[in-house]
Amino acid sequence: MATCAMRTGWLASAGTSKYSSICPKILQSALVYPNVPNSTTILTQKRSLFVLPIGLDVGILGITAYFITRLKKADPTNVAQIFGPDPWSKESELHPEKVVKCIAHRGASLDAPENTMQAFKYCVDRDCNFVELDVRSSRDGHLVLLHDEGLGRLTGTEINNVHVMDWDEIKNIDIGANHPNRQQFKEVHLCLLDDALKYLLANDVRVIIDVKGEDKEVVEGIVKAFSDQPTLHQRAVVTSFNPFVLYRIRHKNPKIVGAMSYRPYCFSAQDYDAENGPSNPRFGGNMLVQGALRLADWVHARAWRLCARWCGVSAVLLHKDIVHPSEVQYWRSRGVRCAGWSVNRPLEKLYWRGVLRAPYLASTLLGEPDMTKGVSKSEPLKRSNKILNSNCI
Repeated sequence: MATCAMRTGWLASAGTSKYSSICPKILQSALVYPNVPNSTTILTQKRSLFVLPIGLDVGILGITAYFITRLKKADPTNVAQIFGPDPWSKESELHPEKVVKCIAHRGASLDAPENTMQAFKYCVDRDCNFVELDVRSSRDGHLVLLHDEGLGRLTGTEINNVHVMDWDEIKNIDIGANHPNRQQFKEVHLCLLDDALKYLLANDVRVIIDVKGEDKEVVEGIVKAFSDQPTLHQRAVVTSFNPFVLYRIRHKNPKIVGAMSYRPYCFSAQDYDAENGPSNPRFGGNMLVQGALRLADWVHARAWRLCARWCGVSAVLLHKDIVHPSEVQYWRSRGVRCAGWSVNRPLEKLYWRGVLRAPYLASTLLGEPDMTKGVSKSEPLKRSNKILNSNCI
């Protein structure tokens, strides 16, 4: 009789017990049934207060944290002052001169040594009022305009990382030694961010600041630059491939207009284009590491849009070979500007102006299409659509 009662008690308790990964604690109590001898006790389990399938609670917490920590976008007025009117708006038709078309990539790096005062002067002399530049920090905390970690590509030297060197050690190196137009630009030196911003703001040039470093010095240096020169909020955009760097900057100063840069296979390959796909693999000789990097690329491709919205971006800078009209429309429907890099061929520039109606970053100011001479505003769109239609047949 006691044995039957114990089995019945265990079955009853098993039917009412639940488990949760939030509250896995199980309380036990001893109950004595009246028909069971005093020497026999039955253990039962109380129902948990929180009843959720294992893993669902983690997802809910993650989604909640995402929306709680997500940053707001910057003031739309500042965005319009930087990027001009929406190219698809009526205002752009009334004031086409205000629409941003070409942004000098690294200060038109194919025409002049990149990220230098000579390059920015070259842009100003050719009435280009929008430039993009790259920023890193030296060991002593100076913000240096430089795309690569080292100076090998620009100078042929064996300096692989400027972050482990002081500004005085690198400031006098000629970084125009390997440029195709080195005969026109002699004794070109690295430039500091503060010096470049003073010159560009004085000449009414808008700026995209591409943050390449990930250290504390470069984050605090960018925030300080905006604090020292408040007009940058209406003249400059900060972008990065790393959403956590951009988040740290905008979290310290939410008024900064933020943008996020993206290209596919950025973890596993150093280069990418539509014709060849990813090339120049990172750690190509190690299949295990390369496989892990490809997995990171897969995750990144599906998560970068969420990361961009998490950072409260007002613009995205995308590799030109992955941008199509639906991509532009996707971001436009969310109030985010879309720009492509690097658009250097004249026909590509015409396509971006006439079909996509979006700004582009160009490494050369040569071959810029003149939409006012010989071609009406509607003809580029008609011609490009005709070409696209013929290619689809």
